[in-house]
Amino acid sequence: MFDDLPISWAEFRRRSGRAPNGHVGVMGELGAMIERLDADGIRVRVPFQPTIVGDTGWNVVHSGLLMILLDSLCGISIIQKMAAPSPIATLDLRVDYLRAVPAGEDLYVTANCHKIGRNVAFTTGTIYTNDPEDPAAIANGSFMLGTAGDPPPMATMLKGQGA
Repeated sequence: MFDDLPISWAEFRRRSGRAPNGHVGVMGELGAMIERLDADGIRVRVPFQPTIVGDTGWNVVHSGLLMILLDSLCGISIIQKMAAPSPIATLDLRVDYLRAVPAGEDLYVTANCHKIGRNVAFTTGTIYTNDPEDPAAIANGSFMLGTAGDPPPMATMLKGQGA
């Protein structure tokens, strides 16, 4: 389905059937380009634009954006590795900010799923600008699998006890 990389995030959403009414999401609005997408993970380039600057005094990219990028791509890396894609939810995402990202540079984000268990998957992600050996942020995440429509465990337990 995606053998013609790089493709825009917006095109990825359209082909995946995930762009209702043309809505391409925040990644599409950022102009993200998928450069690699396979069972081993994903790499995306986010072209610089002035709106991603978080602190004009320091002239650096907003750290919250880095978190959004890592969370999104770690999730996609899990879905790429699943035998049958299903909904997921972030349980924990630890992001270590190693350096500021100066304004004016494109961002590169990579994510890989290392293990899919019965209920939880584990990922890592990295953000860099020019050199993958000089990351700006690294992430480790755990994600719950099969979340949509599943009743919360306590609700199931209480229901069985007549509550």
